[in-house]
Amino acid sequence: MNLREELQKPEAFPFPVSSVALTETHISLVFLAGSLVYKVKKPVKFSFLDFSTLELRKKYCELEVELNSRLSPEIYLGVVPITRESGSLKFEGRGKAVEYAVKMKRLPAARKMDVLLRKGKVTVRQVEELAEVVAGFHSHIPVVKDRAIFSPEHLKELFNDISSVRGVVETELGKGKEVDELIMCSNAFIEKSISLLRERQSSGFIRECHADLYSSNVFLLEKPVVFDCVEFSDEFRFTDTAADVGFMAMDLDAFNEPGLARAFTKRYVEKSRDFQLERLLPFYKCYRANVRAKVAGLRLMQKPGKKEKISLVDELNKYLGLALRYSELF
Repeated sequence: MNLREELQKPEAFPFPVSSVALTETHISLVFLAGSLVYKVKKPVKFSFLDFSTLELRKKYCELEVELNSRLSPEIYLGVVPITRESGSLKFEGRGKAVEYAVKMKRLPAARKMDVLLRKGKVTVRQVEELAEVVAGFHSHIPVVKDRAIFSPEHLKELFNDISSVRGVVETELGKGKEVDELIMCSNAFIEKSISLLRERQSSGFIRECHADLYSSNVFLLEKPVVFDCVEFSDEFRFTDTAADVGFMAMDLDAFNEPGLARAFTKRYVEKSRDFQLERLLPFYKCYRANVRAKVAGLRLMQKPGKKEKISLVDELNKYLGLALRYSELF
């Protein structure tokens, strides 16, 4: 069964379709057709997630809808089966499910924040509005009370997982030693910041966050719409609210928009009253650049085509460079 090919056929959809677009990540296949989107999880297993069985993929589809309904309930329409009818795969078909998909409302691609950033069409007011949405979200989500979660020791483990792609970094860029350097700098920062990090825990800043808050997961409509939070790992989602802010600020830096990054951060601090955030921001920007570099590394390990490989190597180099730049600030 080749999901990628079969589900791109118009007849795979339960309504008339003239064309199907496919977007692929290291963990998902996203099919866009008409006014809807169907997101299918790949049967993969990494150090940080397990989608290796149909049961697990269904579970995480359901959790994805539940969690994302916190921020964008109008987008997430439910979990639907993929079945085989007359020898062909079909979304929302009858019979036994051979796979599952998250069904979503399709929003205008031209209004995605990353698309607008590439055109230089994101305004200060838009990032301020986004900061207000994020601050409001953070104020209502549950506090994580387990002191072992996002503790200094746990944070070390999360950051140091970039070592899982050290081999591909060395092969593609010859920069394996830079990964080692990042880990050393991170460990040193965490050691000297233990009191602050513990205080963040006791003050309720470790919450059930979005954890993938960057421009590809935002639509700038009349009001910013944030989607696609991390559902596959409590370990990633249970994080410092400042780490969510750091992800967006890092992403704006990556688009060479430091002014927008500053405006976003400033407005968030004004709304949240989190005056410790500035002290942590360089580290959390570094951590999130680390995450983006790791994602590029994981995609490279899946042996992409030549054109995609060139793009992923560029991404790997860009985010590794950003992480190294931030590490010099803490």
